[in-house]
Amino acid sequence: MAQEAADAKINALSAELRALRKGLGVQAKTLPDAVGERLREVCGVREDDNPGTVRGKVVTTLRTLIEKLSESQRETARIVLGFGTGANERYTARLELLGSGADRNVRTMQRRADDVIYLIAEAAYESPPAYGRSPVLGQKGPWHTSTLAVQLTLSPSGAEVFETRRIISHVAGLAEIDHGVSLARPTSTTARPDLSKLGIDVVAGGEVHSVRMVSATRVAFRLRPPRVLDAGDQHEFFFRIRLEELPAPFYCCTPEFPCEQFDLNVRFDREALPSRLWRIDGDFSKDAEDPLPARKPLFLDSAGEVRTGFHGLEPARSYGVGWQPAS
Repeated sequence: MAQEAADAKINALSAELRALRKGLGVQAKTLPDAVGERLREVCGVREDDNPGTVRGKVVTTLRTLIEKLSESQRETARIVLGFGTGANERYTARLELLGSGADRNVRTMQRRADDVIYLIAEAAYESPPAYGRSPVLGQKGPWHTSTLAVQLTLSPSGAEVFETRRIISHVAGLAEIDHGVSLARPTSTTARPDLSKLGIDVVAGGEVHSVRMVSATRVAFRLRPPRVLDAGDQHEFFFRIRLEELPAPFYCCTPEFPCEQFDLNVRFDREALPSRLWRIDGDFSKDAEDPLPARKPLFLDSAGEVRTGFHGLEPARSYGVGWQPAS
């Protein structure tokens, strides 16, 4: 009976995941409304969670479960669910990516997709939900980042950074979150950014105050969430930074505290596309802007954008994208 109950839960979750993968998968705007009962349970979704919170929990949980699969199955799982694929690639188009060589039989590809969905559902019931008590809560620091998503847009008039960050508190009574952004030294001769020309706006999740320069390239500020956080509480905030000058040719996250997941999207000015791009993955901060070391190349899509992601970011290491401006 116990085995039958376990099989029933896995099969129910598999059905919900098969429904979720349709259309644009995890990239669909309707994702928060399409999450079924079993998946909500696995992801720790609560009734009072807003759509952004639901999306964050589902995406993070699915990423964690995919990492439990064998290396050969992970890429299939990502494609099936819509991770890292084109913004408008629907399920049928993604399914074609699973074919290799002469093996492009639709039934074969569908069977591979169904198999990997079942394995994800099976993995979900092998361990506690990803949004339970985090395994990094025992580490030092008042909080850590569970997910970070950054959109950097470059234009002739400057640059904008849109950051969505979800943190998990390690302490009781966390009323303020110390945060900072390292700005690459501008290409002009200006010694340090002018705070009066630096726009930091919280779009959702709290209030920013005490903005100050702590070095020639680092801006620190404090974010006050709407409510005081207890140990294990999660909080998501979304803010925008506007720069009048384009930064030096790289963008990195160099966390002070651990970060579980970082996704970066850089959109370049179509009139000034870079001649080369590369991935910065765990470099020392002083080496991050050095273009000479051999690194994994990255490539622009048809919209002039590049995307990459990182897991298990270590404090004081840099992760991001570097590029060589067009001559």
